[in-house]
Amino acid sequence: MRKLLILVSLILLFFCFCGPKQEEVEKIIEDGVEVIVNHIEPYKIKGQPTAFNLEEEFVIDSERDDIAEIGLTYIDSFGVDSEEDIYLLNSKNPENIIFRFNRKGNFIDSFGRQGQGPGEAQWPTSLRIYRHDEIAFTDSHHKFLIFTKHGNLIRETSIVSTFIDVVTPLDNGHHLIEKSLFNTRAEYIMQRPLILCNSEFEEIKELEKYKYPNYLTKKRFNGLISDVIYKVSKGKIYVGNADRGYEICVYDLNGNLLKKIRKEYNTIKVSEEVKKNILEKYDKPGFEGFKKKIYFPEIMPPYKSFFIDDKGELFVMTNEKGKNPEEYMFDIYNPKGIFIERKSLNGSLGWAIVKQSRLYCLKKKESGYKELIVYKMN
Repeated sequence: MRKLLILVSLILLFFCFCGPKQEEVEKIIEDGVEVIVNHIEPYKIKGQPTAFNLEEEFVIDSERDDIAEIGLTYIDSFGVDSEEDIYLLNSKNPENIIFRFNRKGNFIDSFGRQGQGPGEAQWPTSLRIYRHDEIAFTDSHHKFLIFTKHGNLIRETSIVSTFIDVVTPLDNGHHLIEKSLFNTRAEYIMQRPLILCNSEFEEIKELEKYKYPNYLTKKRFNGLISDVIYKVSKGKIYVGNADRGYEICVYDLNGNLLKKIRKEYNTIKVSEEVKKNILEKYDKPGFEGFKKKIYFPEIMPPYKSFFIDDKGELFVMTNEKGKNPEEYMFDIYNPKGIFIERKSLNGSLGWAIVKQSRLYCLKKKESGYKELIVYKMN
């Protein structure tokens, strides 16, 4: 009996040491900041679910007759509140700027007017859902407005700077602002910094900046134009600039750098299709000289965009084509920044919002109209 127990114990030890193990995640410290180092293949994390699929639930199509009848003929941006009510911003309707739908896609009401009076906006942009389900958007003519979900104005703040394009309110009272700074004589014709400000719009810290080459003065300029990408989720700010490589910085709401998420990646060559699509934008009178100055690097940037779900998982849309023509490969990271899965998904999901196992994305149709597609994440 004793020999049998010893034999069983040895067999159990063999399986413990020789069975599948959780991989040790590589981490390093750079300038006092933790860097999560992810490689080409995903890490195998014990107990980490990775498989999911998307099931389309409904579509709000601005080309549809019944949607056009309520005045929603264009969709600039959108947001989703804690009750899963959907808010769509239409800057081309002077009578109603914000359109609200319920979680089943049924129209509820609309509010907000274009104009210069109290609670009105001339050039509304960038709808955001603020704390307590307040609806915030920027008027690029020097205003920042916050409404209740029912369309009642809570407050209106004047913005002194004429260069602020987008204001994103944060739960601690701070704001993220995007600026556009022009200088036709400088090396870069436009710079777009992402800046953390306090509640009075006083600058605290610049988190990132993208510089656009001056095509007026340069003999040659790169045709691949990118921008700063950022998302706010669960008290953290995720910031990326693909020109700096495959690295995403994670800050707290006070602008302190918490960690960096870094990944090795497969390089993708700049295709002839990409070149053609970019050059076609310059096929108009007066742009012939600019078109001749364009050159293309050999390699595409490491990623196109990213979004974060309400659990803190990060989805990065790469430039690598997926299984179907409209799909791209997405790298998926758990809330700790560890690469756990790759999945082929529709390219329109690159700017998605996820709320309570639903995924919302805005897609431009071939006709030029936009539609909001709502998926259930299984």
